[in-house]
Amino acid sequence: MKRITGGALLLSLVLVGCRSPQPETIRPLPEAQLRSFFGKPEDPRRYAITMYSSDDGPVFVGANRLHASQQAVLPFMSKRGDSAPVIAAGLKVEEALPFLIDTSAKDSWLRFESTEALQAKTIGMDHAYGITPRHVRDDILGYACLLTSLKFDTLSMENMIVYARTAIGPLGTMARNVERPPLEGVLGCNVLRAFATVQFDFHDRLITLTSTLPYHPKESQLLAAVPMADTEGVYTVNGMVDGKKETIILDTGGDFEIALPKMTLGPVKQVSLGDLVFRQVRTYTLRERGLEPDKTVRIGRGLLGRYKMTFDNLHYTVYFEKPEEP
Repeated sequence: MKRITGGALLLSLVLVGCRSPQPETIRPLPEAQLRSFFGKPEDPRRYAITMYSSDDGPVFVGANRLHASQQAVLPFMSKRGDSAPVIAAGLKVEEALPFLIDTSAKDSWLRFESTEALQAKTIGMDHAYGITPRHVRDDILGYACLLTSLKFDTLSMENMIVYARTAIGPLGTMARNVERPPLEGVLGCNVLRAFATVQFDFHDRLITLTSTLPYHPKESQLLAAVPMADTEGVYTVNGMVDGKKETIILDTGGDFEIALPKMTLGPVKQVSLGDLVFRQVRTYTLRERGLEPDKTVRIGRGLLGRYKMTFDNLHYTVYFEKPEEP
């Protein structure tokens, strides 16, 4: 965690992609603008949120609230031929903005330019809390902010925690190569975990979110039910990569089949997730895809996009189903 002190503000001005090149259009916020927006945070207890520090960063208890029995079915906003799960969300349905759902991201992120449109408020006990992304190679600070409401079509979330970037311009590596539509934010596991279920139907290009409603996969369509784990705040499963046990991040932001800590010669012969088996899998290294941490295997949409995939937070299970025939 980083406090918004004079030193942190100066650091925010210079930490623009130290580990990986950023587009020239990303510019650090002027110090006066940083102090104006982030310098006087509101006490989260005003919103019935308890905040405490941990070795893994600030924890917000009572945030990301949902109403019972709500559901939203949202079409992909990404262009045809791009499987990126980009959906619309905003204060009003007619003014919704594009967000990428990235299950490899621990936290949720927002472009600074969208803070006004979404009425974001900086929060903190006596200072703003700043972090840098952990899932991609990006050193631009973001400070914890509260969105009192965000609508996903007919479903509403209240008191959502996002991190507003201390720079102007696109999301850079956090956009995960999504160019159209230009992203305004990223929804990570801190938000996704609040839903009962989050379903990715890559075939029909639909995202289904439920607040409390359970999900029961069709036996005729179900290929695998794999137990989920929580590894450093993100969804993971246990699997096998060429006969070796691995903790694997299911990465809906990744436009690849598999990304590994080390380079291999040729494709991976076999990857197994429970009853689900992939063969002759094309590989990348985590570093060449600009990903952090560079020690955990990731499976991306090149494999995940073949299925209807449901994250069941009630039973901590991910279901893989065959796409339904028209």
